[in-house]
This record gives sequence, structure tokens and C-alpha cells, in this order.
Amino acid sequence: MVVAAGVFLVSGCSGQDPVDDPKGTDKEEASVTPSAGAPSTGSSPATGSPSVTPSPSGHRPLTAARLKSLLLREKEVPQVDSAPVQGPVSRYEPPAVVAGPDCQEVFDALVAHDASTSVIQDFWWQNDRWGARTWLASYSGTEASAQFQRLREGLRTCKALKGDTPQGKLNSRVTVVKAPAIGDETVAFDLSMKGPDRTVLIDHHIMVRVGALTVDFSDRGTLGKPRFPLDAVVEKQMDRLTDRSRV
Repeated sequence: MVVAAGVFLVSGCSGQDPVDDPKGTDKEEASVTPSAGAPSTGSSPATGSPSVTPSPSGHRPLTAARLKSLLLREKEVPQVDSAPVQGPVSRYEPPAVVAGPDCQEVFDALVAHDASTSVIQDFWWQNDRWGARTWLASYSGTEASAQFQRLREGLRTCKALKGDTPQGKLNSRVTVVKAPAIGDETVAFDLSMKGPDRTVLIDHHIMVRVGALTVDFSDRGTLGKPRFPLDAVVEKQMDRLTDRSRV
């Protein structure tokens, strides 16, 4: 079996530990092509955005229960049929290995490999069609910032994620895209792969650091079908994460 990298390893490329696709979505081989440019076009440092959590060297990471309390409620996303939460997510043990040290950094960031704790929220819509995922992770000390730096460096040269995971083979093209200016720093990229019936599946990822937290927003798009309105989730979730009264 070849796993679609973007969302379904627990996030496509996901998972501190493999949480299988809860709806059993088809997974097929992903295509691989060169990356679309330097991460400078796909990364945006935020300007004047408040940090939810400071990240001094002595910072203590949030618990899974606290992270879950920061996620959205179903009623806040009227487009969805359901928005179940999973966590804490466990790590791949042993760690999943992908080809190339640069791509390993990208993969590790996608699965929150170095996080102290992480949780996942999936968004199902249009009669139980998987639409999007939020992966929220908490780090100790300054590790969130360090992980983000490694991700940026990896995106400069990583053209495709290829490797073996507990779910199967991973094969997905990486394309850096323009990121919105949100959080303390942000990168955005697409992971594309072959889907059923010769379709092309493109998972769009927006990864944001807010203090000692990171959050990966991702959706799955199939050519010819409407995409999930990910921007609505990003806007509402970022409002919660940057509201100091909630943390």
C-alpha cells in the first residue's frame, strides 16, 4: 500500500503516532515533482500578533486536556457534519524515516515528532467526506521555534516526501506556496499525490507557530470537487490561540 502523504498518516503525513484514517479513506500512490521555489515565498513572519504562550527556556508545555480546550467546537464551524478530537497523539516508535535529511525535517514537523504533547481535530462535511484537520502541538522551552527553523530549512530543498511508515509507503510531492501573515511565524506548502481513478489529491498545509505552540491546518482537495473552506477554520482557531484569556 502507498500512503497519501498529506493528511492520513495521522495527518496525511501525519502523526506522532499513527492514528489511522478513521473513515477508511482510499489511499493511493503520490506523485513526486520538484518543489515550487524557495520557502521565502511560502513563509510569513507575523507582524504584531500576540503570542498565546511565551516560550522562555523554562516554559512548561500544555497538557493534552488543555490543548483540547483550545480547539474549536462543532457549532463554531457550521459547514461541518462533525469535528471529532483525538489525543494525546503518541509518537512513531521507532521514528518513521523518509529519504533525505531535509525531507526528514519536514516530515518530523508534520507529525509533531519533537512536541511534548499534541492533539488532532478532524472536520467531516458533505455527508461524511473528510475535509480538513487541525494538529495542535505544545513544546517545552524554545523547541517550537527551533522546530520551525528546521522546517523552514527543510522546505528549501525537499522536493518530495518518500519513505516507509507503519501505514505503508509514503510518496508525495512538496510545493511551497505563499503563506498568510498570521501567528509568530508561518509557512505554507502543498503535498500532492495520486488518488483513486487517476485523480490528483492535493493537501494544503498552513503551519503556524504561536509562542510555544504549533498548529498545522490541512485540507484535502480532489480535482473537480469543491475544497473544504479551510480559511474559516484557520481564522477562528487563530482567534482562540491568540486570545490570552483562554490560555
